[in-house]
Amino acid sequence: MTWRSDRAGKRIACAAIVAAAAVGLGLSVHHDVQLTDYVTSKKFAAGASLQVRQAECVFDAIRQKVPEGATIYIANHGQPLDHLVEWSTPWAVPEDNVADAQYRLTLVPTHGHRLFPFPLTKAAPDPAKGLCAGLTVEVSRL
Repeated sequence: MTWRSDRAGKRIACAAIVAAAAVGLGLSVHHDVQLTDYVTSKKFAAGASLQVRQAECVFDAIRQKVPEGATIYIANHGQPLDHLVEWSTPWAVPEDNVADAQYRLTLVPTHGHRLFPFPLTKAAPDPAKGLCAGLTVEVSRL
């Protein structure tokens, strides 16, 4: 190969790299625009607001059904466990072992729904009864 063919090969390789970078940047910008449109939509904001109200309802239900500082065992496993621990920690003390707990907490979805992602319904929340927009907080003394 001559030095001219080497230079031509390098130029072609550089052009291919620049083209690939331009395509990647274009796709990234397109995706960012779509994501921004989605998270700024009224539907997304309404769903996020409903989830916040549901979390507040579950927190209020825990506060109404469990005495402050009581030890609790959370019967759910997986993702809901993390949320129940998060919601109950300011008020009660979560325990890993059921034998060390005074109360058992369970999140129960409405009939026909999965537990996670949390079901959202149009039912009015009632923390005193543990009814929180598609979830019921069940508390039993151990």
